[in-house]
Amino acid sequence: MWAGSRVLVVDDNSGVRSVARRALEDAGCTVLNASDGAHALEILDRQNSAIDLVLTDINMPRLDGLELGRRIARMTPPIPVLYMSAELPDALVGGDANLTFPPFLLKPLSIETLVAAVIGVLAESGAYRGPAADRLGVEQGENLT
Repeated sequence: MWAGSRVLVVDDNSGVRSVARRALEDAGCTVLNASDGAHALEILDRQNSAIDLVLTDINMPRLDGLELGRRIARMTPPIPVLYMSAELPDALVGGDANLTFPPFLLKPLSIETLVAAVIGVLAESGAYRGPAADRLGVEQGENLT
């Protein structure tokens, strides 16, 4: 199990938050939800040291995911951020060979892809706490849109 890892899921779509929460909780993760970047910052202000990863949509009202990521990068310690969007960010579309973009998932994506990406970022950051669950607890083929 992946006991103890805490993920903050940030998306203005309640359906996406619900599916992501269920999948990550079924994989053994503790999940907090935020409806946009401003809400996420409020949660991080109270829970900063307890959050291992922020999974955020890029396009949201009030405060988008990229600005949220910039603010998280200035925190001490910074928290890893995994971005997702139904559209490629302009920074990726330009094709700049010198550009280094943080982890990014293009929606729609499968639950399996989402969970594998979250585990990968947690493992890379040193916040991964145990092997992945053998099964995801979500029907195969279900997508996050």
